[in-house]
Amino acid sequence: MAKTMEPPILMSRILAFVLAASVVVLGSLVFTLLKMMPLERPEVFFLLTQTRPSNVVIEPLVPDTNNKVATSNYIHGFIREYITARNTLYTNSYITKNNWTKVVKPWSSNEIYDDFVHTDLYKAYALSSQTPGISCSVNFPDSKKNSSIVDLGDDKFLVNFMWLCENIGGQTTQKNYKIEIRIQSDLDKKMSGVFENLEKLSANPLGIQVTQYTILDGKGDPLNSDVKSW
Repeated sequence: MAKTMEPPILMSRILAFVLAASVVVLGSLVFTLLKMMPLERPEVFFLLTQTRPSNVVIEPLVPDTNNKVATSNYIHGFIREYITARNTLYTNSYITKNNWTKVVKPWSSNEIYDDFVHTDLYKAYALSSQTPGISCSVNFPDSKKNSSIVDLGDDKFLVNFMWLCENIGGQTTQKNYKIEIRIQSDLDKKMSGVFENLEKLSANPLGIQVTQYTILDGKGDPLNSDVKSW
């Protein structure tokens, strides 16, 4: 007589097989997601093409310069994102360096970026195989009476932000910074080019750049901090 398998045993083996397959699929999805991190920041622009694909005109979705509130909100958002990308340090050095490459570099003038790459923490992350065991975040302490970003006119802005850092021992350090930042903007600028320019335009579609980044409170650039003393 042929041997038969009891139903409970058969069901348990089927469930074990399904569970193993689910774990494999889940692991593949997690691996794929990690390889995609950090996800790119979306940018909106119009792509106009003629019959021949080699002739491409890229026209950014520009804020209405007649709407002062919308323009001000856009510029304030640009400044916040720039300062955040410049001064945020992750324990994962790849994410930190990716922010510096994808945001700080295209959003800075050559002079500002040259000053940035000579900071102590940039060298520690970019030029050394070992990174400082710290993580730092940026916070803009807005209130109803006081804004963290004040328009000084002539494309200059006074910015207050809080730099919060934590080392591997759990020790936290908080420093308040006041900086003067100046941007070079041309919100009416129309950009055109061919396909090889798409990467550059997606990184900075409106061509706004930081041309001045001055620490006003005498503490020096946060990225020149002596983290070993924390």
